[in-house]
Amino acid sequence: MKSRYRFLLISNEEGVRVADKQLQAAMKNILSGLNNMKEEHEKSRFIKFWSDITIPLKLKDALGNFKKYELDDIRKAHDIQGVSSLKKADLQKVLEERILSLGNLYLLWDEERFGWLIKAASNGGHVSAGSLGWEQVEYLRTTGLIYSGTYNGEKSLVVPQELITAILELNKDENATSVIRRNTEWIKLTKGLLYYYGTLSFTVLIEMLEKYTGKALPIREYLYVIHEANAYRRKDIRIDDNGYSDKRVMDPKKVKEEHKSRSNVAYYPFTKDQLLTAGEQNFTDRNRSYLQFVRFLTANFSVEKDIAEQIVEECTYAVRIDQGPNEVMQYLSRHLEMDSMETLQEVADHVVHLMNNTRQWILKGYTPAELGRLERNHLQPVPSKEINRVKEERKAGRNDRCPCGSGKKYKKCCGA
Repeated sequence: MKSRYRFLLISNEEGVRVADKQLQAAMKNILSGLNNMKEEHEKSRFIKFWSDITIPLKLKDALGNFKKYELDDIRKAHDIQGVSSLKKADLQKVLEERILSLGNLYLLWDEERFGWLIKAASNGGHVSAGSLGWEQVEYLRTTGLIYSGTYNGEKSLVVPQELITAILELNKDENATSVIRRNTEWIKLTKGLLYYYGTLSFTVLIEMLEKYTGKALPIREYLYVIHEANAYRRKDIRIDDNGYSDKRVMDPKKVKEEHKSRSNVAYYPFTKDQLLTAGEQNFTDRNRSYLQFVRFLTANFSVEKDIAEQIVEECTYAVRIDQGPNEVMQYLSRHLEMDSMETLQEVADHVVHLMNNTRQWILKGYTPAELGRLERNHLQPVPSKEINRVKEERKAGRNDRCPCGSGKKYKKCCGA
């Protein structure tokens, strides 16, 4: 009987192993299929955006290369009503008429998008697309004013020949350029406020914008401008029931609740210039503690400056989403070889300094050190004893369970 049970047990185990192998093979096939689909999609998009293009470009030829659904996208961008049922040829004629007049879509743009239009027109109808992302190129193509393709071996943005004179004249129109400057300020201030405060209700956001611009905000125009900015830079600004948020905020509701819990504390008083700077694309607040940490990493570990900045940026983000010192140290232990307690202590000191001097969303833009000075009995900077636990955990033997909680042996996890 025992041998029979043993045989059944072995058979069951073998069946599980076979099933596992089949599942792994199926998953591998699915992943391979997804990768192939992704590659095909990227290839198709590349051909669509960057096929050879002729310059000078005729508007009729440019629109003629578009499919019906792409012409519909241009129609929607220009808010042309009552022509959705037209056939492609008839719709193209309607679009040609609107585009030749330039329409008024550009009045919702900022200086970056308007700049592409002017630079192309000023250069005989084309300009290098540089490292512009595909989302931005796709947006520009849906305007009907700017097209894309490869010219003389270079990815280029192109405006039709018939539009060049009108575009250059537009650049001399003070009314148009002043609107573009205003839009740019709105977008940068909005992104700057959200960069530091994380999440704001629509009401509070409008109040702040009016404070920093010194003018009443035309709500309808502002909403259109932000909508177009979000279409160009896919969801830089997150809009939901909680209000407006920086795209990196994971829990807008929590940020708002933390703001509410500090109702007796005013939002940190940034200057207008600080907010405009923070509203720039890919801005990072490289404060003193940030730079000191980067210098420390490049001086004491085998990492280049750009890698050190990426590491510190991740630490900063962890602080902004309210992660504690242990989580930050665990992240660092996976990327840095800290082979002595002395090194660990130095890293921990930099982490404490970074955390105490990083502006946090939940603190209304203050650093813990700044807010600690305002409300000594309510919030204190990160105490060094919090890091001591990490140092103690770091003493784990190589065959012990890893203190990070993964369940793996230390030598195969954080000690690898």
